[in-house]
Amino acid sequence: ILYAPDYLINAGGIISCYSELTGFGKKRTIQLTENIYDATREVIKLSKSENIPTNLAASRIAEKRIEDIKKIKSSY
Repeated sequence: ILYAPDYLINAGGIISCYSELTGFGKKRTIQLTENIYDATREVIKLSKSENIPTNLAASRIAEKRIEDIKKIKSSY
């Protein structure tokens, strides 16, 4: 059984709410939700290559993205 973290799988709902609040159109919302597939593949790939659970792989990827953003924007 392959486990995918809930915050990864449920990202579509968050994207939908964000799109409603910001006024994104349907096309942009669909583009953003299509990224969930690629993100899931990235998590699975890291999980397999590092021999770690998928929830840890997802957390590592998320933490790296946050650190990368911090380098650009100091307010995060």
